[in-house]
Amino acid sequence: MSSGESALPLEELLPSREVTLSAEVFVHSLAPVGSKQQQDALVERLSGLVEEGLLEDLDLLVWGDSICTGSLLASIGSGKRIVSTIGEFYALAAKRGISISPFFRISKVTSSFADESFRRIVPPCRCLALYAERELVAVFPCLIDGVAYTPEDAVAALERTRESSMSSRALADESI
Repeated sequence: MSSGESALPLEELLPSREVTLSAEVFVHSLAPVGSKQQQDALVERLSGLVEEGLLEDLDLLVWGDSICTGSLLASIGSGKRIVSTIGEFYALAAKRGISISPFFRISKVTSSFADESFRRIVPPCRCLALYAERELVAVFPCLIDGVAYTPEDAVAALERTRESSMSSRALADESI
């Protein structure tokens, strides 16, 4: 990105420190081959932020490898919650001028065996939603001005916020 372009930096996507933040992690399964270590590391870092008081709460939702939006299962319980949440992700992306589309692949599947077709969403294997005062304020992965940001990038930005906050307190304590 050139210096003349105006990008929405990752830190600007995150809410100010004055609000209460909570996080929700979404995964394909609890132990997928190839991404278990990343899932565990992400949750460990977020849990640390909860312990330090930077996050109020952390929740986890397993959303599977794909979501068939026309299924009866997508209209009840956790199926309804998942479809609704993905809709909220798209609404937030439109409102904030970011993109999540490359990470939530939407396709139509046709079965010649059952002579039927359905629409499905293939979500990312790891996703992080941040809420301020219970309102969705950020979702990762996302694209901001063509730059991809992962859930881990969001956690790193939260950790930097914590470190700068701790530095400010230390300077204030020294001035007394």
